[in-house]
Amino acid sequence: MASAPADVTPAPEVRITLAGSTTVQPLVEALAARYRQLHPNITMDIAAGGSVVGINAVHEGRVDIGMASRPLKADEAQGISAVPIASDVLAIIVHPANPVPALSREQLRQIYLGQITNWREVGGDDRPIVPVVREVSSGTRGAFDSLVLDEAQPTASADVQVTAGEVEARVAGDLAAIGYVGFGNLASDVRVLPIDGALPSPTSVHTRQYPLVRPLLLLLGPLSRPEAHAFVEFAVSQAGQTIVARAGWIPNPAPVAVPTPAN
Repeated sequence: MASAPADVTPAPEVRITLAGSTTVQPLVEALAARYRQLHPNITMDIAAGGSVVGINAVHEGRVDIGMASRPLKADEAQGISAVPIASDVLAIIVHPANPVPALSREQLRQIYLGQITNWREVGGDDRPIVPVVREVSSGTRGAFDSLVLDEAQPTASADVQVTAGEVEARVAGDLAAIGYVGFGNLASDVRVLPIDGALPSPTSVHTRQYPLVRPLLLLLGPLSRPEAHAFVEFAVSQAGQTIVARAGWIPNPAPVAVPTPAN
């Protein structure tokens, strides 16, 4: 008579906590959705708050993983392993009939600060420029203000839109408009402008020819548990990077090593 199968002890429930960048949060949620399918015993508590919140929370041991959408400063990086999981790329868009062939980053900066106000100043038609921006809480707005404006405030005459789709629709419907969207939000009814001689693409990002790029990072500290390290390993794995690409981000150009847990 066959013996009864031995009881299988289920894996213990584990709750992984994350906090930080609002830009990284939706990508981590997409990665976490798949990770939970593979590991049903894992729950993920993903909060936002901004990159500084994530950095401080890892330093203080209040979360397992921090999320940041900029390089860490020297004092912030002490004791933290910053693991890149993707690149965030901003595309500059205009109406398809706008004849301006390209802009430099400095010209773009002056347009959004209100110092260049007519397209003829940058080789276009005699037409006032309508800069279009995202609303202030947008992660894309934060990236643009950091990469292009050096944290300065855009001109008060800028046209504010809430979503990437609204920015794209506004630019597609106005020859005078210029806007910015994430690399994953490009549509056929607008034209992407080269910046400093390069168009956004995985190749121009990886070769550092395209300037409007920032890293998306997961942060591990000395108190981060092995389960947190395992999730970060999944994020940089082939399966994780496939999710990154499908979500509209630029994957890592090469394999990334994840540090060994300290505990």
